[in-house]
Amino acid sequence: MANNAPYYSTYRSGYTGPSERIGGSSPYHIDLKILSELPLDDQIRALDSLASKYKELGRSIEFSNAGVSGSRWDINATPEQKKALFNAATSAHAARPGYNSLDFYVPLTGEDRYGKSAEGASIFIPGIEGGKIRRGSGGNYGYYSEALDPSGRVVFRVGHGDVSRPEAEGDIAVGKQPAAGKPTEELLEEYIAGLTKPREKSFESGYTGPDPESFTKANDRIDDLYMQLMAKRAYQDAQEPEKIKAPRENAAFSVAKAMGQASFGRPRSVI
Repeated sequence: MANNAPYYSTYRSGYTGPSERIGGSSPYHIDLKILSELPLDDQIRALDSLASKYKELGRSIEFSNAGVSGSRWDINATPEQKKALFNAATSAHAARPGYNSLDFYVPLTGEDRYGKSAEGASIFIPGIEGGKIRRGSGGNYGYYSEALDPSGRVVFRVGHGDVSRPEAEGDIAVGKQPAAGKPTEELLEEYIAGLTKPREKSFESGYTGPDPESFTKANDRIDDLYMQLMAKRAYQDAQEPEKIKAPRENAAFSVAKAMGQASFGRPRSVI
């Protein structure tokens, strides 16, 4: 990233489409506008946030204007390299008062912008904490979204989406940016793994299981992590329909298996 700040949250803004359904411009491309008065690091942070989202989907941001045609945004590049490419890409776009604009495509990483995967791809926009995302269409910009900060300034704008495939929801309030840390799924896996470690058994009053209070706390912790994970997956499934997800072992089954490996006596069920 350009700095140590976490990525902006991202929100889908429709899909790329043919010229006649995106405002008459080049088919399947995306136009992003960033408020030019933002610090340069924050402008690059916005592009890093989008690139990170597309990377999760196996996609890359590939610029198309003369001078940067074919260049791809690399979230692992040095700050100097990012600034150089950002300046070159915004300079290659026609000037828009108050905004830096970029044109790009988002094909699968194994293809270029002429590949079939650039067609019908999800479009995303960064959101500003405490602000909102609002939707619109028309004005030769196709389907579009705007990200407003808490003061009402339009900080980001992304357009040339397919007007026949708008988002179901209207305005979205942007909540607190997630704190940097381990993903919920990783925390749950670590916690389950900890249950399989060898431990001494207690033989008080014929009971061979763990301390009831400790077991209850552990069980509640697993339940909490599991619910967070399920909520996160439900949101991702709604936001990323084209992402091919790897098969996942049922989390409840993983917990039960771990409990059995730990040779617990007869604790209450966690299934």
